[in-house]
Amino acid sequence: MASIRNFAAFAAFLLVFPVLAAHAAEAAKEPKDAKEGEKKDEGPPDVDMRPLLAPMIVDHRLESYAYISIQLTPSTRDKALLIREKVPFLQDGFLREVNKASIAEANNPKKVDQEALKKRLMARVNQILPKDTVSGIKFEPIVMTPIAAQ
Repeated sequence: MASIRNFAAFAAFLLVFPVLAAHAAEAAKEPKDAKEGEKKDEGPPDVDMRPLLAPMIVDHRLESYAYISIQLTPSTRDKALLIREKVPFLQDGFLREVNKASIAEANNPKKVDQEALKKRLMARVNQILPKDTVSGIKFEPIVMTPIAAQ
């Protein structure tokens, strides 16, 4: 009877040992993989905002709307959560900003002046969030929607 117990314990050891050895080998790899993961890190993820519908005014007349999708780039990974918490306030500020003054280029009133708009929106960001929370603003391709003739 004792020999059967010893044999069963030995058989169990033989079955479990490869699993334990594989687990130990995987645990030994983790620090190396973590270092490789740090190298692959592209930085903090962008925070997507809801698209804005901005009026394009030409000669004091509504010509079209610009459909603008905005992404905010956090300065560090931990700032992304702070930005997400303030998205409703940022959205409100952005909407007010695009309705306050024209966003059109001076020499082409049917095109959005993206660089000037980025500066204006960044000023709003810095009013709502601590300075240097957002390192950049990106626009998806802006879609123009003309107003139908009435």
